[in-house]
Amino acid sequence: MTTREQALQRLIEVVGDGARHPFYNRTTQLAALYRKLVTGDGLDDLLRQFTMRESAEAFRQRVAITQHIVTSVVANIMDVFYKIPRSNYQRILSYGAGEDQKEAVLEELIGKFWGTKTLDEWFKTRWFEMIQTDPNAFVVTEFGAFDPARGERATSYPFEVDSESAVDYRLDNNVLQHIVVRDAFKVRKANKSEATFEKYTIYLSNETLVLTEVEPSPSLPNPPEERKYYEVEGGALIRFQKRLFFLAFNTPHNAGYVPAFQVGYARDQFTGGNTFVSPFDKCVPILLKGIKSNSELDLTMALSAFPFRAEYAPACTADGCIDGHLGNGDLCPSCKGTGHQSVTSAQEKLVLTLPRRGEELIDLEKLVVFKAPPVDILKFQQEYIDELTRKAKSVVFNADIFSRQQISDTATGKNIDLTNVYDTLFPCAQGYAEKWRFQVYAVARFASIEAGLVAMLVFSKDFKLKDLTALLAELESANRSDAGPVVIRNIQADIARIVYADNPKEFKAWEVRERFNPFSGMSADKISLALSSASVPARYKVLYMMLGVIFDELEAEQEGFYMKPVADQRRIVNEKVQTYLTEAQGATRPVLGVN
Repeated sequence: MTTREQALQRLIEVVGDGARHPFYNRTTQLAALYRKLVTGDGLDDLLRQFTMRESAEAFRQRVAITQHIVTSVVANIMDVFYKIPRSNYQRILSYGAGEDQKEAVLEELIGKFWGTKTLDEWFKTRWFEMIQTDPNAFVVTEFGAFDPARGERATSYPFEVDSESAVDYRLDNNVLQHIVVRDAFKVRKANKSEATFEKYTIYLSNETLVLTEVEPSPSLPNPPEERKYYEVEGGALIRFQKRLFFLAFNTPHNAGYVPAFQVGYARDQFTGGNTFVSPFDKCVPILLKGIKSNSELDLTMALSAFPFRAEYAPACTADGCIDGHLGNGDLCPSCKGTGHQSVTSAQEKLVLTLPRRGEELIDLEKLVVFKAPPVDILKFQQEYIDELTRKAKSVVFNADIFSRQQISDTATGKNIDLTNVYDTLFPCAQGYAEKWRFQVYAVARFASIEAGLVAMLVFSKDFKLKDLTALLAELESANRSDAGPVVIRNIQADIARIVYADNPKEFKAWEVRERFNPFSGMSADKISLALSSASVPARYKVLYMMLGVIFDELEAEQEGFYMKPVADQRRIVNEKVQTYLTEAQGATRPVLGVN
């Protein structure tokens, strides 16, 4: 049985029998839970009624006044992961020497991958959003119509498939063999009634098949056998009981692999690592405890956390009022049946007639009293929620660095915390790089420019999140302590990656220039000593002093200089140095110690 025949057989099982991949329930349940925790939509569904002490009416009241904070906690946790694209990594996208045109074409295709935004921007935004709410979702690479005869290339774009729509897929040795995507759409039938029809798209290694439900009509033949293909122009018809589907055979894309990947990177141990969980999955039990506790605190604050006033009030003076009632038994319209005058605002005055005898005076301090509720329970609830919030962060990162209650105020303790944070973020960075590389190659493959492509994001194993200010301070410290050229050169490279973060070509140029800098990583004092020393060859002095001029000239004279092999670059640079060295030796006065 061919790959297509196997896929079609599985498609029949999916449509006719409702077959799903083995982890469908798990992945859809996780997606529903994560979405509630991230967006807040449907969080009230996670509240539970305590039936022994809480009536249905009291529970509804608690739900109505609850203001959830769990979304803020999750956002605070995920903000740290969003720093990964701003870390010090290398973006390599190259075809080698003489292939500048292909690189430019690929960069152009990447630049319009996500509408008006680039492929890199999609990963910096949507990838992080998807791994939060639905790590088992798929991203399929699609492309629009194009005409190769006119020199056009396929322009790829992402098609996001959530866990609920990805009804079936199969992996062999961790390689995706197929994915079936279900979609529902509304159709107005011949009798003008509206019905929901289905469409199933199955992505294979070399082609994509689409099975779309259609309305039976006299113009369409009815396959005599159920679940058997009846070939018609442009495809085939297949019947499932009273439902009729049209199978379209699209033009093969011949990619050689299924152009889709799951967005997640953290494997789900519940399924033996066959599916994925969200980056904050480890703290989900704590978040669920926080939902309940926060709801109880809101209820306590609403019902008890305010002072109340107890006071004596004079009797109602309305005509005919006797203890709040009139002679006919109706409530007194003035006091509303209370029998005393009402004081509705703390700003109102309570005026009492001065008695004639001193013993009838009332102590005003005893007339009105304000009673505050006990705050112990409120304090306990608030501290408990604060502790749950702190634990949620510390469980994800195995550190208290993002909490004011840090485990240690010592430098060692903080360094341990930061190391644990980096250990948490590094797998996410690796997943980010892996998915990015897959997507870039898919774009290049459909544009027929994948040959010779080298594309990768390189995150250092010593993964750290340092901004420009921190790196400059580190560089100053390394120079002050005479750390050595290798250490200083690495710090300078990290600084350059930040400076040229949005311009990979400029970073590439900086790397090449620094490679030919004979005094790279040396302090200013050591460079001065080297320039004045007779033991340092004159060509190194000339190269250092004329470095900027040499490379400015090479950029103008040598097209694609920075993409040439290192051996060619070295030869060309040496020729330039020799030219300046010859001019220096012919000068009437010594130049840079050259006689």
